[in-house]
Amino acid sequence: MYLKEVQIRNYKNFLKARFLFQKGVNVIIGENDSGKTNLMQAIRLVLDKRMDWREREIAEKMFPEMLENWQGHIIIISLRFAELNTKREEEAVLRYITGNEDGEGSITWFCMPDLKTRKSLSECKDANTLKEKLKCLTVENYECAITCGAYVDFLDDEKYKCMVGDLAAGNCNFTEKRDGSFYGCEGKTGFNGIEFIRNRLVDFTYIGALRDAVNEMKQQYNPLMTMLRQIETKIDDKDKEKVGDLIHDVNDTIGSVKEIEELAEGINSKILESVGNTYAPDIALRSELSGNIKDIFRKLKIKSKHNKEFDLDTIGLGSTNIIYIALKLMEYSFVKQIEDLQSKYFLLLFEEPEAHLHKHIQMSLFEKTGLEVNDDVQVLMTTHSDNISAASKISQMNIISKGDKGSKVMQPYIGLAEEQITHIERYLDVKRSELLFSKSVILVEGDAEEILIPVMVRKCLGVSLDELGISLINIGSVGFENVYILFHDLRINKKCAIISDLDTPIDANDNGQKIANDRGKNRKAKIDEDNKNNTWVKGFFGKYTFEIEIVKGNETYMDGLIDKTYKDNNIKEKKEKDIRSSKVNTYGAAALSMASYNKKGWNALMLSEIVDNKFQIPEYILDAFVFAAKSAFLEKRNYLKILRHYGNVFADDNLLATITKHPETGLAKLMESMDSDNGGCTVARLLRKVVGI
Repeated sequence: MYLKEVQIRNYKNFLKARFLFQKGVNVIIGENDSGKTNLMQAIRLVLDKRMDWREREIAEKMFPEMLENWQGHIIIISLRFAELNTKREEEAVLRYITGNEDGEGSITWFCMPDLKTRKSLSECKDANTLKEKLKCLTVENYECAITCGAYVDFLDDEKYKCMVGDLAAGNCNFTEKRDGSFYGCEGKTGFNGIEFIRNRLVDFTYIGALRDAVNEMKQQYNPLMTMLRQIETKIDDKDKEKVGDLIHDVNDTIGSVKEIEELAEGINSKILESVGNTYAPDIALRSELSGNIKDIFRKLKIKSKHNKEFDLDTIGLGSTNIIYIALKLMEYSFVKQIEDLQSKYFLLLFEEPEAHLHKHIQMSLFEKTGLEVNDDVQVLMTTHSDNISAASKISQMNIISKGDKGSKVMQPYIGLAEEQITHIERYLDVKRSELLFSKSVILVEGDAEEILIPVMVRKCLGVSLDELGISLINIGSVGFENVYILFHDLRINKKCAIISDLDTPIDANDNGQKIANDRGKNRKAKIDEDNKNNTWVKGFFGKYTFEIEIVKGNETYMDGLIDKTYKDNNIKEKKEKDIRSSKVNTYGAAALSMASYNKKGWNALMLSEIVDNKFQIPEYILDAFVFAAKSAFLEKRNYLKILRHYGNVFADDNLLATITKHPETGLAKLMESMDSDNGGCTVARLLRKVVGI
């Protein structure tokens, strides 16, 4: 048995979301505020009996902001379990009360208008009456219910309309009695199957984002105390009696200390002096340490075997969190062992384990957690750690991405063959796993592009690739197709631009250049063919090599590179003359010979030290930027930063004044204020592509 699927509708930042899980360790990755914690909260609403009542309380903030009017809508969180074993009592019950022929079962949490409200809404005869009643609804008119057997696709808009209606159009489908074919059942008379399942079938441990482990360890129900309470009933009565006798002896020993006895006598004497014998109580100082094993357990603290100064309040956050995680993981398996619940299914929700932990500890923690799982144990782990995502299998991964219409959930393995998945998993090291977190991706295949492109963007545009949400990934010799297959309607819905070269020969007699050109044409043909119906991936190709493409318009920068490369003045003069030639075979040969002399990567590094704000980025690279990150360029904060940078570099005072006076002005209108003399600069060329002029 394992949790196969979670469907969420209308909960916080999820309008419609489907999470798919496998047995073992599953990883949910995403940027900040994308909804990782909300997924955990959603699952806890269904399964976690220990969840704080304040987190369970119905609140308007539970509904997505994207819903124009939340009144009348319902929140649905449906958990689907697979591979139920009918030989195990609890799993057989779930399958029985669900009635699914595929050996699967479901538990669903609904937040919906209560019975009285549903009846009232169902009696509305026209759209205006319904609209007025919906306006008056508050969370006080809502109720929650957990059911079994609700096994429709709640993300299907038509199914949802059958349940709720088209409220915006004035159509309401609510009925006083809930339709069991949609809502399932809450349990038969005299037997509440849901509570049976939650109590007997599923055990649940939640490790929240580790921000204050010290405080967690001081709580009454911390993991250490949970385990101590479990073992208290297992302790032999003779051992309890022995401990009680020892505590009794300790109390007597403390009370018989000479100084304590003298102090007690002194107190008695002072009382006698004050009130006399008639009214004076007889005072003794006694130690009353409790011999009750429960009271003793409450006094137990985690200490170091070797360091007497060790204390949770004084050690570092990293060490505290390691201890806390270890205790939670132990608590997770301890309950099952101590209660001898061999048929019980355990679910561990683990939120951001990387907090305060060194990257090597993150990797070790992930691997060790993975080793502990078996057929009855499943782990759901949220993260935005490159290290953990790099160690994860994409076949057990869900990616959450923020969007204007709520967060979107993607599974990067859907539709891929096992061999393709294996290749990608081998490729995703820590560096390249960035593509899973970014808003868009640009793939390159050389060190020169990887080194120079980020510098060109930062210098020319005044923003970084990170600010634009772009990950630039050097795929090296892996082959573009082994990576761009991730970006697809079925998998990761992010723009992926490929920057490559056709390597057109500049020397017709050079056989090596002809071979490189054939490879370039074949590469383009494959990328174009593979993605002709894929809106997420597109290739952008320079006619020649990258080193040749960056020459024209950047001759003065090439002069600086020549000066860094050669010592002989005659060679320098010839190279400077060659790069100014109108013939590609001449300036191209100069660029290639220099790259060969310096080695391509080092050549790019040397040039990156020379590039400044007026460098001309080649056209095909600008096209790739626009494809990958057009929406980012259209964000006001980004285009204003780019335009201010341009205005300062080119002293375009008119544009800067316009931005200052009318910062609300749109991009296309602001561009009309740009000095036409600078129309050929990188910023102007890029932004014209962005706005389509």
